[in-house]
Amino acid sequence: MFFIVILSSAFITACNSGTQKETVQEDTSTTAGPDSVKLQLVTKAINMPVEMNAAPDNSHRLFFTDLSGKILIFQNDSISTKPFLDIRNRLEQKDSSLESRGLFGMAFHPQFATNGKFYVCYNAPTSIKENVCKLVISEFTVDKNDPAVADTSSERRVFEVEGEDIKFDASGIAFGPDGYLYISVGDIVFDTTHKFAAQDLNKLAGKLLRIDVDKIPYAIPADNPFAGVKDTRPEIWAYGFRKLWRFSFDKRTNRLFGGEVGENKWEEINIIEKGANYGWPVKEGDTLFNTKGPVNDALYTPAINTYTHDVGTCAIGGNFYYGTAIPSLKNKYVFADFRGSLFTLTQDEQHKWLRQPVKILNSPKDPFLITSYNIDETNEPYVMGVLNAKDGLKGVVYKIVKG
Repeated sequence: MFFIVILSSAFITACNSGTQKETVQEDTSTTAGPDSVKLQLVTKAINMPVEMNAAPDNSHRLFFTDLSGKILIFQNDSISTKPFLDIRNRLEQKDSSLESRGLFGMAFHPQFATNGKFYVCYNAPTSIKENVCKLVISEFTVDKNDPAVADTSSERRVFEVEGEDIKFDASGIAFGPDGYLYISVGDIVFDTTHKFAAQDLNKLAGKLLRIDVDKIPYAIPADNPFAGVKDTRPEIWAYGFRKLWRFSFDKRTNRLFGGEVGENKWEEINIIEKGANYGWPVKEGDTLFNTKGPVNDALYTPAINTYTHDVGTCAIGGNFYYGTAIPSLKNKYVFADFRGSLFTLTQDEQHKWLRQPVKILNSPKDPFLITSYNIDETNEPYVMGVLNAKDGLKGVVYKIVKG
């Protein structure tokens, strides 16, 4: 049943058991840690929660994205009965699989408090016969008469990505401290007749993109690494990713951290830098994946931490902990794995990133499959996903609290 669940959900499909040969090296970056936490139930009212965002307007509201096509507001310890946004009728319709018909995430405009703008990432119908759907990034605005609902008529499609395998490639969107929108697009190929595109700078798959949404439909920031370069897409900020499912900016250093979902055996956490190449599909984690000749490792930026599927299944990503309620996690990068696990990363004196498990003292009785790790306005962490119960999948959101 566990693997049926893996194959049935949008990004979870990305946790593939491939057939490529690989070169394996032992993961020695784990050290035993004293960290322990508990999970405090927030809500079971969301069918398939895949992301949480704290409203940047001092309203103390949390916005939960439901994969089915809705965004719900959590305030005063309860979920709103009316969705903030409901675009279920705008999602891909002819293909009923969750990876095709899904709303994957949202991002508030940096000036949301005054302009009411926010952005969503979803799979929509396409007119291209060979494709199942297309990936859409759209702008919406809040209803002028009711801040608890979005104006669905305000949709402006900012960015679209087509492709025969695009239904597997939707990932995350987030605004950086520079005010630009970052968009991650996966590079997952299940049809052996197709080719990986993460190393092709003329294609968008397998990339982290960066655009200026304050221009219509959007503009290319002048300092994008491939702006003005012939035969490249100027939207590209970094490349060589299989599926950068969730990424976040460290609030103190502005460095960009992301969790990349592997294929055969390796998961990884990356610090993502301008113009850098992270190796997919030549490499998976620290190992060779899809190559027939010698590899020049100097071309690729290594992950700061990798682990095998003996440790976890899909790297979800996380955030640095700058809250006050869990002192043991202070100043550590905390991230989740789909299998229901939590880990921290810290640097030692040699600047090597060490991974430590975070013990959950009250893990749910049913397998907890984590889809996202996010923080609220006070920097306290939450995890969400589904419980794999005997009578079906049950959506659940937990706040992480002191153990």
